[in-house]
Amino acid sequence: MDAQQVIDLGLIVPRLVLDVVAITILLMGLYFRHYRRPDLVAVYLACNVGLFSVLTTLSFSPVSSAVGFALFGVLSIIRLRSFEFLPTQIAYFFVSLSIALICATDLAGLVLPIILVALLLVAIAIVDSSKFRSVTVNSVIVLDVAIPDSATLKAHLASLLGADIISMNITGVNLLQETTTVEVTYRRLNK
Repeated sequence: MDAQQVIDLGLIVPRLVLDVVAITILLMGLYFRHYRRPDLVAVYLACNVGLFSVLTTLSFSPVSSAVGFALFGVLSIIRLRSFEFLPTQIAYFFVSLSIALICATDLAGLVLPIILVALLLVAIAIVDSSKFRSVTVNSVIVLDVAIPDSATLKAHLASLLGADIISMNITGVNLLQETTTVEVTYRRLNK
């Protein structure tokens, strides 16, 4: 093994350790504990490891930046189309990718990456805490009654849900089948 390979390995291993520790805290310490979704843990982990690997390879490769951009263009074709992601799931996905990006990029030492990764983990922990999460609820509700009037619908939803209706968007009123579909954001009333 020549000196250049030892130097490169010395740069990669601490960043890999930082990435593994951070993604473990994110996925097992925060996400899985709240949501119990091993399928999404696998997605977030695979994307983190994949991005870390690609960026590390590009960082230490004599390949031109044009090849790197082409590779990211190919990777961007891949989309997660299996189901619609909730905003919280998108946030965890973004943090997972950000951790890989920060850990795989040479920022002249480990102090700045450690601070940035810690900031990401603290931010997602605060935003996804039970106190912050439980402030409002977003739902799509299908009622078995046709209510085209917004004021009447808002009063009906408030009574039905026992909640303060913050916003609502009527997405469909079927007068024939007597149904109303509404996207509603509400805050539960304390009883």
